[in-house]
Amino acid sequence: MKKISCFIFIIFTAWAGHTQDKKIDKQDKRIDSLKMLLSQEKKDSAKFQRLIQIGEAYQKITNDSSLVYFQDALRWSEKIGFKEGEIQARSRMATFLWQVKSDYATALELYFQNLKVEEQTGDTAYIFSDTRNAVFIYHRIENFEKALEYTNKLRHLISSGIFKDSAKLATYRVVTDNWFGSVYIKMNKLDSAKYYMSREFNYGMAKKDWLRIALGSLGLGNIYRKLKNRDSAFYYYRVGMPAAFKGENEVYRSYLVTLGNFFWEDKQIDSALYYSQKAFNLSQGKKDFPKIISAAELLAEIYYVKNQPDSAYRYLKQSVLLKDSIFSSEKIARIQSLSLNESLKKLQQEQTKKEAVQEYKSRIKIYSLIAGLAVLLILIFILYRNNRQRQVANKKIEKAYTDLKSTQAQLIQSEKMASLGELTAGIAHEIQNPLNFVNNFSDVNSELIEEMKQEFKAGNNEEGFAIAKEVAENEQKINHHGKRADAIVKGMLQHSRSSTGQKELTDINKLADEYLRLSYYGFRAKDNFFNVSTQTNFDQAIKEINIIPQDIGRVLLNLFTNAFYAVIEKKKSPHPLKGSIEYEPVVTVTTNRLGSPPAGGDGGIEIRVRDNGNGIPPKLIDKIYQPFFSTKPTGEGTGLGLSLSYEIIKSHGGELKVETKEGEFAEFIIQLPVMLNP
Repeated sequence: MKKISCFIFIIFTAWAGHTQDKKIDKQDKRIDSLKMLLSQEKKDSAKFQRLIQIGEAYQKITNDSSLVYFQDALRWSEKIGFKEGEIQARSRMATFLWQVKSDYATALELYFQNLKVEEQTGDTAYIFSDTRNAVFIYHRIENFEKALEYTNKLRHLISSGIFKDSAKLATYRVVTDNWFGSVYIKMNKLDSAKYYMSREFNYGMAKKDWLRIALGSLGLGNIYRKLKNRDSAFYYYRVGMPAAFKGENEVYRSYLVTLGNFFWEDKQIDSALYYSQKAFNLSQGKKDFPKIISAAELLAEIYYVKNQPDSAYRYLKQSVLLKDSIFSSEKIARIQSLSLNESLKKLQQEQTKKEAVQEYKSRIKIYSLIAGLAVLLILIFILYRNNRQRQVANKKIEKAYTDLKSTQAQLIQSEKMASLGELTAGIAHEIQNPLNFVNNFSDVNSELIEEMKQEFKAGNNEEGFAIAKEVAENEQKINHHGKRADAIVKGMLQHSRSSTGQKELTDINKLADEYLRLSYYGFRAKDNFFNVSTQTNFDQAIKEINIIPQDIGRVLLNLFTNAFYAVIEKKKSPHPLKGSIEYEPVVTVTTNRLGSPPAGGDGGIEIRVRDNGNGIPPKLIDKIYQPFFSTKPTGEGTGLGLSLSYEIIKSHGGELKVETKEGEFAEFIIQLPVMLNP
C-alpha cells in the first residue's frame, strides 16, 4: 500500500510540475500581449482595465509584480477620480497580500478603506465581497469572535433589502451560511454549525453546484468528526471529494489536509502520509501558507512515528518558521490594533451621531417652543376675533340652514309636481272614460223620461214602468262611473299631497297597475306615436300589505317613467334593428311573494320593473342614486327621482336594487319586508 501511494504521489508531483510550467509559460505570453496593449491605450478607463488584467495575470503565477500593477491601477483611479476603480484595485491588492504574502494586517486595512468608500457609493456587490473577505481573514488568524461579528454583518446586508437580484441574493445567502457554519465549528457550537452547513450542502445538491457540495460536505464531515461519529464524517468527506477535485483550488487542498489528519487519527499511516504529502506539495505551489503549515506539522508527526527524525525535523522546522513569519506577535498585534482602531472609529462615529441627534433634538425643542408660543398668540388673537364674530356667524348659519331646508322642501315638492305633471295627461285620459259614460247615460235617460211621460199619458202603464226600470239601471251606471272618476281624482290628490307617514293596507297589484296605466297614458298624450307594449305578471297570492301608498306610488311612477323614457330613446336611436328583427319596446311589471325579506320578518314582496332599453353603463351604476344626477337632457329631469325613491324604500325597511346589461335591458327591483295580510 505504501509503495503504491508513493508511486502515485511521484507521478502526480511530476505531472503537476509539468502542468505548472506550461501554465507559467502561457501566462508569460499573455502578460507580454497585455503590456503591448497597455502601451497603445489612449482612454483612461481602458488603461485602468489593462493594469488590472496584467496584475491578475501575474497573480495567477504568484508573481510579486501583480502587486505593483494593482498599485499602479489604484494610483491611476485616484488620479482620474474613478471611485469604482479605486475599490477594485484595493480589493485586488488586499486579496494578493493575504493569499500570496499572508500579510493579513495590510489586507484588512485595505478592505476597511474600501468599505468606507463603498458605503458612500452604495456598491452593494463590493460591500458584500469586502465584508466577506474580512470574515475570511479573521477566520484565518483564528479571531473567531471578530469573524462572527462580520458574518452577522453579512446577514444584515442580506436582510436589508438592498439586493434586488434574486439569483445573486440566493448566492450571497449560501455564502453567509458557509461562514456561519465554519465559524461555529471553530467555536465548537456544533448544533448551529450543523444547521448552516446542512443548508449549504442541500443548496449545492439542489443546484448541482460543486463548490457548495464540496464546502458543505467538508463542514458536515468536520462536525461529525468532532462528534466522534467517524462513519458519518467519512461519508461526507467521500461525497465532497469528487466535487472538490473539480476545482483543484483551496477547497481541494483543505480536503487533502483534512483527510490526512482523519486517517492519521485512525492510525492509517500510509493514507495519512499520502494525503498530507499531496496537500503540502500543492500548497507550496500555490503559496498557501496555512495549508503548508498544517501539512508540515502532520508530516513531522508521521515521520517521527515512522522513525525518520531527519524528515520529521525538516517539516517541523518549516512549519515553525512559517508560523513565526505569518503569525508573528508583531503582525498579530498590528491586526489587533487595526481592529481596535476600527472599533474605536465606529464608536466615535456613533457618539458623533448621537451628539448630532441630541443637538438636533435640542434645536427642534427650542424651535418648537418658539413656534408653539407664536401659534398660541395667533390662536388667542383668532379666538378673540372669532368670539366677537360668533353671534353674527351663528345668525348667518341659522339663516343658511333655514334657506337650505326651504330649498330642500321646494326641490322635493318640485319633484312631486314633476311626477304630477307626468300623471296629468294619463289622469285626463282615465277620467275622460267615466265622464263619457256619465254624459251618454244622462242623455239617454233624458230621452227615456220623455218617452215614459208620453207612455203614461197614453195609458200604457206597463210600457212606462219598463222605461222607468231602464232609467233606473242607467242611473246606477252613471253612479258607478261617477264614483270611478271620483276615485281617480282622489288618487291624483293623494299623490300630490304630503305623505301622512301612516301605513295603510294597500293592494300592491292594483296600485302598480293603476300607476302603470297612468304613466302610459301620460306619455301617450304627449306623443301620439308613442307605442310601447306593457306586460304585467302579478302574484295573486299578494293581497293587501301595510305600506304608505302615496310614497310607494311615487316610487312606482318614477320607475315607470324612466322605463318608458328608456325604450323611447332606444327606438329613436339610429340603429333600431338587431339583425333582421325590428326593435319592439316592452316594459314589464312583476310582483312576487318572497319567503323571507332582506331585512328579516315573516314575509315580503318583490316588485320588478324591467325595460328592454339601452340599459345603464357600468360606470354610471354607482351614481344613479345620487341627488341631482340625471342622464336626461337639461330641463327633462330634476335628478331627484331615483334618489327620493331610494330613500322611500329604505324608510320602509326595504331595498332598491338594479340589474342591467348595457344595450339590452335595465331592471329595478323593489324588495319590501312587510307583513302580508293573511
